[in-house]
Amino acid sequence: MVKTKYEQLAIDIKNEIRSGFYSENEKIPSLREIQSIKSCSLTTAKEAYRILEEEGYIYVQNKSGYYVQKNISSLILGPQNEFYDTVEADDRIQQIMNTVMDPKLISFGAAIPSETYLPIHELNNAFKKALLHKEIFRYGDLQGNLHLREWLAKRNSMFGYRVSSNQIQITAGCTEAITYSLMAVTEPGDTVIVPSPIYVGLFQILETLKLKVVEIPYRSKEGISVTEFEKLVKRHKPKVFLFASNFNNPNGILFSDETKQRLANLSFQYGIHLVEDDIYGDLYFEGTRPKPLVSFFPHTNNGPKSFLCSSFSKTLSPGLRMGWVVTKNGVHSVSKIARAFKIAENHPTQICVLEFLKRQTYERHLKFLRSEYKKLSKETMELLITHSDGNLKITKPDGGFVLWIESALDGDKLLLEAKKIGMAIAPGSLFGLSKHWNHFFRLNVSVGQSSKIREKLILFANRFQKNGNRKKTF
Repeated sequence: MVKTKYEQLAIDIKNEIRSGFYSENEKIPSLREIQSIKSCSLTTAKEAYRILEEEGYIYVQNKSGYYVQKNISSLILGPQNEFYDTVEADDRIQQIMNTVMDPKLISFGAAIPSETYLPIHELNNAFKKALLHKEIFRYGDLQGNLHLREWLAKRNSMFGYRVSSNQIQITAGCTEAITYSLMAVTEPGDTVIVPSPIYVGLFQILETLKLKVVEIPYRSKEGISVTEFEKLVKRHKPKVFLFASNFNNPNGILFSDETKQRLANLSFQYGIHLVEDDIYGDLYFEGTRPKPLVSFFPHTNNGPKSFLCSSFSKTLSPGLRMGWVVTKNGVHSVSKIARAFKIAENHPTQICVLEFLKRQTYERHLKFLRSEYKKLSKETMELLITHSDGNLKITKPDGGFVLWIESALDGDKLLLEAKKIGMAIAPGSLFGLSKHWNHFFRLNVSVGQSSKIREKLILFANRFQKNGNRKKTF
């Protein structure tokens, strides 16, 4: 996309701030001075400074001039709120995912739970019982099995989001739930605001639906800057906010309730629909099950809609393909879209899940998963930091089962080098449209900590030691 003169000038000054040419809280040239330095018109200078001020790079001090923000270091650590009028992710993602999903490799790259942590025996028994139900050979309820929706409604109410069974649509996994939700409130050409980094599969959905994208970076202390969010909303007027507030994949970040409340209020104020990916919400490490952001949203019949999307893929089995959308004011739109693609959901699988849930083992199973994933995350972090001589920077997750890791090496090249020792990682370039995440990668800890896995991780971690200290190399 061709940049205007003032947009390009703003980018040039941003780069100068990022490089340290202008320091934190330092006064920058006046409008007249920058007009002379950059050989531009006064109007161009004014518009460029407006952008820089909106995006938090500079502030104006009365009767003194323009200054670099005092906390600029936190702003320049993430993607720079880029706008993308097209998303072209599918081919790039597919090429990398072919390696990540290679069955010959130990898959630290795909966020798929190991069978070790899935209730395989109990699910087998549940399937056997499901086959005794005569109704599994007929079409089921178009909105999904009523008893399953009642169970989901009751469970949502337990963590602070009270809904009825009529406000739930069963889907074939969380990705389908997100897709239907976006289709219910957008048209091609609409703009969606998404945090960065975020789950790679969302870019394929956004590309297919021909939606424009604004990236807003996660900030380490607050998840998302509410001030930054409002500025972007005013500037780009997005139709939808698409996000994961509970243990985002890949960085495992949890928004505080205060941040959730403020983002919900702002979204409602500006008429922005919410689509929340809550697939990791049950896998918290501390405290109690966090509320979804949509539970803080003021719902009205004629106001913006909210959609809470999840599935059993990360807790029971990815192969079940059992997901759902919970929405207080949009179920009719979602159900109408679902019926356009299929006459009913997978009836036998829904009955199987119900048979499993009847045994009341789900909460006990979740307690086991939370304990195991917390321990595995801690052990893997310690192993990687120790054997890399501390040369890896790992974001400590609040939940889930993946680690987000920064290194001095390019993630795409690391993918190829890891393959040489029989393991796959997910390079950071998958998780954003900008190039900011090229020196990051994601690891799945649910593969466990066997002696073989530890050996692979140690060999991989040694790659990040300084040359003189390496014990092993690829």
